[in-house]
Amino acid sequence: MNLKNTCVLAALGMLFSTSCAFADGNTFTPLNFDDTAYSVPTTSKTNATTATPQGATEAQTSTPATGNLDLQTAISKIDTALDDIRNEQNTCKAKYAEIDSQYKFVKNERSNMKKQIRANEKRIRALTKAKTSLGKNVL
Repeated sequence: MNLKNTCVLAALGMLFSTSCAFADGNTFTPLNFDDTAYSVPTTSKTNATTATPQGATEAQTSTPATGNLDLQTAISKIDTALDDIRNEQNTCKAKYAEIDSQYKFVKNERSNMKKQIRANEKRIRALTKAKTSLGKNVL
């Protein structure tokens, strides 16, 4: 048992330590992500200012973010699934508690019956012994 626990802990340790090596460092980018809609800062410094036409900014802001909407829908579905699973978990815990109480009751009842059987067997042996000793005295 101790060796099994040691092996499991070692495997978990290796899993966590190697997961850092496989991480590529890229952040998650949603589907339909448009890089041109956001200004990306450059590392080189320039003093020149770029003039953006008035219509270009209005077109960029008025485009619907379908990727963002899909993510919000996915997040709401995950929240709903989590609520369902938590409700099911509560139901399972209640059933487990009921079964556990029944198990403890049956276990206690079994223990009491076992004690009663031992007491009855002890009385039977004592009475049998008394009967045989009386039978020997009569003969």
